[in-house]
Amino acid sequence: MAAAWEEIRRLAADFQRAQFAEVAHRLSERNCIEIVTKLIAEKQLEVVHTLDGKEYVTPAQISKEIRDELHVCGGRVNIVDLQQVINVDLLHIENRANDIVKSEKTIQLVLGQLINESYLDQLAEEINDKLQETGQVTISELCKAYDLPGDFLIQALSRRLGRIIHGQLDQENHEVIFTEAFVSRHRARIRGLFTAITRPTPVSNLITRYGFQEHLLYSVLEELVNTGRLKGAVVGGRQDKAVFVPDIYARTQSNWVDSFFKQNGYLEFDALYRLGIPDPAGYIKKRYKSTQLLFLRAACVGQEIVDQVEASVEEAISSGNWIDVATLLPSSLSVEDAGILLQQVMRSLNKNSSGLIFSDTIVVSEKFLSSCADLFSATMQQKAEKEIKNNPVNLMTEEDFKQASGLENSYANKKDKKDERRKKATEGSGCVRGGGGGNAREIKIKKTKKKGRKDADSDEELQATSTGRNKQPEFPFMSQDEVQDVLKTHMQDCPEELITELAEHLIRPLTKTYQEVVRSVFTSSTSSSGASRRQTMKDLQEEFSNLYNNIRLFEKGTKHFTDDTQTNLAKHLLKTVCTDITNLIFNFLASDSMMTTENYSTITSEVRTKILGKLPEDTKGPLTKLHTSLNGKSVEDFLSCLDSAVDICGIMVKKGDKKKERQLLFQHRQALIEQLKVTEDPAFVLHLTSVLLFQFSTHCMLHAPGRSVPQIISFLSGKIPEDQHSLLVKYQGLVVKQLISQTKKTEHGGSDTTDNLEEEGADAIRKELQEITTSIKDLVLRPRKSSVTEE
Repeated sequence: MAAAWEEIRRLAADFQRAQFAEVAHRLSERNCIEIVTKLIAEKQLEVVHTLDGKEYVTPAQISKEIRDELHVCGGRVNIVDLQQVINVDLLHIENRANDIVKSEKTIQLVLGQLINESYLDQLAEEINDKLQETGQVTISELCKAYDLPGDFLIQALSRRLGRIIHGQLDQENHEVIFTEAFVSRHRARIRGLFTAITRPTPVSNLITRYGFQEHLLYSVLEELVNTGRLKGAVVGGRQDKAVFVPDIYARTQSNWVDSFFKQNGYLEFDALYRLGIPDPAGYIKKRYKSTQLLFLRAACVGQEIVDQVEASVEEAISSGNWIDVATLLPSSLSVEDAGILLQQVMRSLNKNSSGLIFSDTIVVSEKFLSSCADLFSATMQQKAEKEIKNNPVNLMTEEDFKQASGLENSYANKKDKKDERRKKATEGSGCVRGGGGGNAREIKIKKTKKKGRKDADSDEELQATSTGRNKQPEFPFMSQDEVQDVLKTHMQDCPEELITELAEHLIRPLTKTYQEVVRSVFTSSTSSSGASRRQTMKDLQEEFSNLYNNIRLFEKGTKHFTDDTQTNLAKHLLKTVCTDITNLIFNFLASDSMMTTENYSTITSEVRTKILGKLPEDTKGPLTKLHTSLNGKSVEDFLSCLDSAVDICGIMVKKGDKKKERQLLFQHRQALIEQLKVTEDPAFVLHLTSVLLFQFSTHCMLHAPGRSVPQIISFLSGKIPEDQHSLLVKYQGLVVKQLISQTKKTEHGGSDTTDNLEEEGADAIRKELQEITTSIKDLVLRPRKSSVTEE
């Protein structure tokens, strides 16, 4: 023992001598810095400067100091705090912290803080103590208390459940941790409470009253219901509308619903509400999946009630009577529901069944309405005769009677000429204007004859128009109250509201019919030999429809050309067919106001202006626009004005269907072909052939003047075979030469020699035209003979 202490003393003395001994070779601080800098530059040494620049620190030392500081702080330290302790740049601390996290699985970096497993174990112990004390803890509370993210806490605590934390995580809501005792206590309370419930009870009321944890209650309640421990069902999901319905109540409820529906055939939503069913419509759909039901606003009805109503309505319509479906339905159904049911029944009935709905619940057949209108027939006739007898001055003057007689004769003559006018309308003013090239004159074949007749009859027409009435008189029939009184007298079993609506429905057609009766009585009293007013109106309607459909088809043909040509064609259409239909309307109005006019084709713009001056203000406006549109450039504008005019005048426009259009196209083509067969005028042959070839290639009618023939021939290029188009162009050139030679011969005189030369040239052209004319006609006639015969 003494020897050992001696050895220790000797070593201490040697150590002391070594400390106090002077070094022969020492490095200065400057040399050390240079050596370290050189090593760092050659990357043989890795060190970090401290923030004050007085020391070097190795990365390993930084890592060691981070671990030591983490241990000292109890397993959780902020990286920002480490900067002040270690005295190096924050970037180096973050880098070493990340390396530590990667190398050691027990350390994690969360929100800029290093946390190790020991801290999490200590945290779990604290949470467990709190859990055992309160029975439940929420992750949101823990996040606030420990300043950690929720996902991190759930992950960290889930690994320690059952080991450090004696509790369980709610499977539906991972934000809550329970203890087994807490869950058992809640399960027992829930089981006892819901076992005692005997009627539908909202779950939200129980949560508020007894302080249950919402998600835990729903989970436990579903578990108890699914295992059969609780006899009942939760309806409405996990929402405020959730209701617990005990089986005993559900059975009683279902029995009542089934019994009521079986006996009555309908279910009221309010009644199901009173039974505690929060969603009556959904309940009914779920319970009666295979039953055909009609859902209304406040109830649903079975098919038996629908069939009963449908049969009763169909019987009432077929028997020409009326029925109030409200008397067939339960009194608890509202008028709105009865109306919805009736609308559904009317949609399902046969389309041939004609009936109208009054007062929402009453179905009235068309036969019944007709019988109601017939109640006034005798009264109408008597009232009309009395009106004419007592107030002739309101109808017309003595001169008007004479003109009315002339009017009937005029309409009789028009009827005789109806076929002629139809043919003219079909041909589109005949397409009788011939013409060749761009320098050719327009040849007016039938214009001169019309013009002469117009000039001769103009004075008579103006005189007749000037003596007409200013407006057509209106004759009141009955007021609505008077109509109601008549209906009440004859239909005493009808309810008051039905009588009122019937009178309101009948007043306008009765007044209109009365106007016709007055005119009929007046017409029969002034002209026993004239055609009836109704037949005259029918003839007018038919002629108007023919002209209207022709205009539509001609307008369709103009759409194939460019703007300039299209404008010229539109102007020509406005001057011809559109003018004819306008004159027809003006002639009708003049006659309807007891003013006589000549045939409508002779009416000029001045005559139309005179007639406008005699018309009432409400009719004058649309007719003035129609008259003005004839001088425009758009057929569409004219047709728009025409539609407004016919609405005012009471003329019904019967627009042709596809079948009617095909018939008109065929008739127009046949008329042109017949003209082409008999004509020998080259210009007219060229015109007709061009128009027919256009119709063959486009299946559209065309109404064109002679000056538009060159544009039609240009359009046909590519639409017909090249040889036919070349022949057509050649024929066009010859027609132009012939017209030019005729013009020169007419306008200029010359020597005999010049006349002979021109005559010889004209003969040569005429001869060549005669040779080609047959070929030109065959372009239309020969290839189409078979198809024409078939059609």
